[in-house]
Amino acid sequence: MAEPAVSFAINPISLANMLTNAIEISKEGANIEGVDAILLAYQPAPDGLRGMVIVYGCGRYAAGRSTAYTEGLPSTEPASVSIARDYAAELSSQLRKTSRAADTRVGVAIHQQAVEGIHPETGSPTWGNLIVAYGDKQLGHLHDADVHGRYDQIWQRVDDLASSDGDVVIGVTLQVGVLSRLPKLKGVGEIADIRTTPLPGVIAAKLGADYVALLGEVNKQSFLAGGRWGTGPGSPEQLWPATTSN
Repeated sequence: MAEPAVSFAINPISLANMLTNAIEISKEGANIEGVDAILLAYQPAPDGLRGMVIVYGCGRYAAGRSTAYTEGLPSTEPASVSIARDYAAELSSQLRKTSRAADTRVGVAIHQQAVEGIHPETGSPTWGNLIVAYGDKQLGHLHDADVHGRYDQIWQRVDDLASSDGDVVIGVTLQVGVLSRLPKLKGVGEIADIRTTPLPGVIAAKLGADYVALLGEVNKQSFLAGGRWGTGPGSPEQLWPATTSN
């Protein structure tokens, strides 16, 4: 017998934005190793009255976490499922094809053990841990992409850094490519409120009410030396004077 699912309802565009943001913040170049999945999690909110949906994305130089609250507390048990990035993008696209009315909801069920269902495009039988449905139409039926929990410590680190207190940031140097990801985020507001984190070289940026981005600083000393092996493009004229420490 299949384990009971943790189920909740959420606005489809809100969920689509959360998935898109996890994908965009974690994009890296072809030769840069990153996390090849995002995490969709549900947990009871701290007030014990609502449920909280959290979606995480993490690359080599940036990470982020989106949160949304459900109406009421559909489950008192936490649950999570990893989604391969390509499948997350497909699911986001399907969600955007539903109604954009504010009161529209899709149903989401997370199963610890894979359960049988119907493939939304082919109509063939399939198995998966995550089921997303719009009325009687199934939008996604996906396997957990990280059944052994190899990324668990990464998501915990994102949580720790995103929720920690911090100080005003002075003299931060960031990669332009990382900054270019921020305008691609959906529903995150118009400003980035930046502070430090307990991890040296990482800053947190709050964008809107429900999204936190974690951005890695460029090590100025290494940059001035031309990169880790002294062969990179770094040069003093690209930095403000007297900003040689990281």
